Amino acid sequence: MSERVGRIISIEVGVADETAGKAVAASMMGEPSPSSGSERSIADGSVLKYLRAFKVAEVTDDTEAAVWVSFGIRYDSNVDADPISSWLFRTLTEHGHPVALRVDTSSIPCEIDAMTTLIRSKVKRSV
Repeated sequence: MSERVGRIISIEVGVADETAGKAVAASMMGEPSPSSGSERSIADGSVLKYLRAFKVAEVTDDTEAAVWVSFGIRYDSNVDADPISSWLFRTLTEHGHPVALRVDTSSIPCEIDAMTTLIRSKVKRSV
């Protein structure tokens, strides 16, 4: 029996500056200074991995993100998307910095309904 590959959701959180980027990384990973490759369990059957933070070469507008923080969420085939969405929303809104969010290159607002819908569709397509 072959197992299907691709049970990873790519998430990028866009913020205004490096300080906010460090705050998002710390909040998401639950540690003060996470290093690339750090992992953390976030819900039954899902693990968050911190990948990196990077600056945008040129920001043309004050409303654009200047720093993007990248994560991957690896999940089991029987995972429920709702706890992942709830955790993500709660974590991104608790640190107080305005954020932009890209999930597997789809830009969505930082709203629980939008996150839940997108993550449910990602989970369903990969199983």
